[in-house]
Amino acid sequence: MASLFQRREAPPALFVVFCGDWLHLSRTTTDQLWAALRASRWSRAVSLRQLVQLHEAIDQDWRSVRALYTHAMSPQELVAVCEDLITEGLLSAVVSRRIEEHILQQTTQDGTWEGHHDRR
Repeated sequence: MASLFQRREAPPALFVVFCGDWLHLSRTTTDQLWAALRASRWSRAVSLRQLVQLHEAIDQDWRSVRALYTHAMSPQELVAVCEDLITEGLLSAVVSRRIEEHILQQTTQDGTWEGHHDRR
């Protein structure tokens, strides 16, 4: 018999590290964000999810992961995705604002990642 409830897929390790180490999100918030990304049908969120999954599968070098974190997962991109997830009804405004606060705490005045995140 098929389950009425979809099994929650754990976020990829690469995403967990980013959310925990870079954004300082709790595991619960990380899981909520990943669940919303998985359920989304809007292009920006789908693109981000697929890119994370691709990097998880093929990256062999930390420089590739750093490029993902600094470009595709830039502060501006992540805030835009959070706003899309609210509009799509997949992430509550309270959770999204919490994530956005963490993003902004790690962002410089010129909109790049703070500190060691931008080193090449």
